[in-house]
Amino acid sequence: MRRPTRAEPTPSIVTLGEMAALFDDAGLTMLEVSCNCCDRRGRVSIACLLAEHGRALPGPLLRRILAADCPRMIAGRVPDVCGVHSPQMARLPSPPR
Repeated sequence: MRRPTRAEPTPSIVTLGEMAALFDDAGLTMLEVSCNCCDRRGRVSIACLLAEHGRALPGPLLRRILAADCPRMIAGRVPDVCGVHSPQMARLPSPPR
């Protein structure tokens, strides 16, 4: 993997706190969760996530927590990996940096 040069920005990771602020600005209280690979879907309270995991939780770790009971999350082969995501995130503006 090539490392970014000084001129290239490094990718940033959105935290649960940043996600919560975006959802609050949009008037949303629930995080929709679904999977690209199976029929699993649901909703989770943003307030409950914040209370349980805190504002500093990185988005990728939240993804693993939300799909912890999914057999695909621990798959050893790339084609079998869980496709959990939040469809709402694509419709929200990026957090300010």
